[in-house]
Amino acid sequence: MSKTVRGSQELFPDCTAVKSNYYPGNKNIAGYIQKIINEIPPADTFLEMFAGSGTVSNILFVRSGKIKHFHLNDISLSITERFNYPSGSTVTNKSFSDLIQSLLSFPAGKDIFLFCDPPYLHETRPSSTDIYEYEMSDHDHVEFLHLIRNIDNNCMITHPACDLYDRTLYGWRTKDVKVRYHNKTSLERIYMNYDHPGELAIYDMVGTDCWDRQRIKRKINRRLESLKALPAAERNYFLDQVKSIYFSAGSTTDEINCTISDKQ
Repeated sequence: MSKTVRGSQELFPDCTAVKSNYYPGNKNIAGYIQKIINEIPPADTFLEMFAGSGTVSNILFVRSGKIKHFHLNDISLSITERFNYPSGSTVTNKSFSDLIQSLLSFPAGKDIFLFCDPPYLHETRPSSTDIYEYEMSDHDHVEFLHLIRNIDNNCMITHPACDLYDRTLYGWRTKDVKVRYHNKTSLERIYMNYDHPGELAIYDMVGTDCWDRQRIKRKINRRLESLKALPAAERNYFLDQVKSIYFSAGSTTDEINCTISDKQ
């Protein structure tokens, strides 16, 4: 079931460091940004291929220590000069084809998470007019999709649901959200080539909606208050048990989940 949110509702107004500079296609929308963030696992490098204002990278940078490096790419030099990105980021101005080819040349196993929010197909926009300095033709979209399917890294693509993307990315996991743009509703689809991650880059957006996130936050706060109220020895014993179950040396997420099931 999808939920409609308004495209004008910015959840984190400070994510684009230059607030007065509006960027069309910005994913800083309440209800949409949470769905994106709640599907992103930790990674050595987080790479935005069509960076724009860099909203997702900026949120992850401020709130997470689980991503070591950020790489923001936008073919438009004027865009990368206009917005401030996470400190220490690599910033490039490559075409999507050049960037994907460089990724394909990396050694297998390099931990890069790829986030792609390309300019939408004109036929899927509320208005079919050009809005970017560098637009993508239908042929460009076909080329992009066929190249991206060869990527071994975890990859997320955001785009309105449409036949081209659904057919080409058949087998990819998807999440939907309805977004209201200029009195028209767009069914936005998040395409992912990986299973739902057992571990997330950040957790403070976990929940199906604002009420569920509030419920989770209150629940966690109650548990923390109970933990604080324990005598020091009992609290440390509890923490030691948590560490031994969840954070044993070299444990993978799957191994941890198995251990939890065994303990239940």
